[in-house]
Amino acid sequence: MKNPTREGVEISFERSNIELMTQAETTQTPPLLRSDTEQRIIEAARELFMAHGFSGVSGDLLCKTARVSKTSLYKYFGDMMGVFQAVVIAEGQMFDLSVDTEPEDEAAFWQALVGYGTRLLRLLNRPFCQQLDRMIHEEARQNRGLAEAFYENAYGKGHADVLALIKHGMDRGYISTDWSASDIADHLVSMWEGLPLVRTRLGLLAKPFPHPKKRVVNCIELLLRVDLSQWV
Repeated sequence: MKNPTREGVEISFERSNIELMTQAETTQTPPLLRSDTEQRIIEAARELFMAHGFSGVSGDLLCKTARVSKTSLYKYFGDMMGVFQAVVIAEGQMFDLSVDTEPEDEAAFWQALVGYGTRLLRLLNRPFCQQLDRMIHEEARQNRGLAEAFYENAYGKGHADVLALIKHGMDRGYISTDWSASDIADHLVSMWEGLPLVRTRLGLLAKPFPHPKKRVVNCIELLLRVDLSQWV
């Protein structure tokens, strides 16, 4: 295996690939086309859920805030859970950190993995994302369906991308381990987020990841016992 120089790869990756990858934070799947009434309900629900939690928002309060009738609410969303799922789908788009799950060579593979992890931690540094995370955890015990909807439309998508990327790396021989691809993906994402995210959830930190890329690289090297200096 031919090893490129650290300087050459680092300059190329740092100034081109990672910048393009981080720009993808704001490149999201186009939202569903909705009527003005639906959009007003979703926007009002978003603000109310953040302020009062899911269980603290009644249909009457939502209709009053959105200036719509209950007939419209039930017509478009069925019930309050339907409203919440619509909000989660809309907000879950910011978790769509697109990644190439079948990079063409080993350098591109490690760059894709580092780039995805870096974008994820930068996303989790955003105040609104932290607020949404806290609200979900506060409500999840009382409403399992709410938690499942959020996971499926947010973290679940990202986990699937990491899993596909890890599988590709194992198939190509870039990763050598007795662990399953699923275990690696679980451990890696858990290491990336770690206790800083827990502290932020508890209100003990304002910004969980001051150096996202450095943390991502360190976790990959520690977990997979690789030296990424030749790649990133």
